Amino acid sequence: MSFREKYAKLGERYDVLEKPLDRFFCPLRKKAASFARGRVLEIGVGVGKMLPYYPKDIELHVVDAVPEMLDIARKRAKKLGLEASFHVMDAERLEFPGKSFDTVVSSFVFCTVPNPEKAMREIHRVLKPGGRAIFLEHTKSDCRLLNWLFLKPLDVLLGLLLDDNTLRETHLLARNYFEIEHEESHYRGIVRLIVGRKKG
Repeated sequence: MSFREKYAKLGERYDVLEKPLDRFFCPLRKKAASFARGRVLEIGVGVGKMLPYYPKDIELHVVDAVPEMLDIARKRAKKLGLEASFHVMDAERLEFPGKSFDTVVSSFVFCTVPNPEKAMREIHRVLKPGGRAIFLEHTKSDCRLLNWLFLKPLDVLLGLLLDDNTLRETHLLARNYFEIEHEESHYRGIVRLIVGRKKG
């Protein structure tokens, strides 16, 4: 079963399952969204956890590979009175012309995309020169003990449930494509906020 089918089956239950983590992640979502400017693309919007935090003066476009998740995000945007364009689309195959966006946001997406390198190239492609890429991601910890005792067992469980990989080094991958302006490590590197700029 693909990650799309697994997330489609979860649907609105995903929001409930993740609720205990909101007190840790939502302040970081709010901070990540504060870096967004202009014409903004969020990849892998999921159930729309980032939507409440975007500045009001942006033009927002969101994509997700799972239609069922996108429907939930659309309902959330409607409740918030938020204007946005919704598209069923893979992060690895964005159907937008190059240099289309001022900002691209990825929030807890790179642990799931099958080909992170391809998704990173797509983000780089659709960003305008000087545009920002914002990543709020699960990553491999700086602490080896934490990786072995916590992340590896979690990786096995989430891999079976959702095809998630909690040990990816998205922060290192982002450095290959963007000039990093801002980086924060939280919970010993289990979560990182990275803001990169596409060189003009």
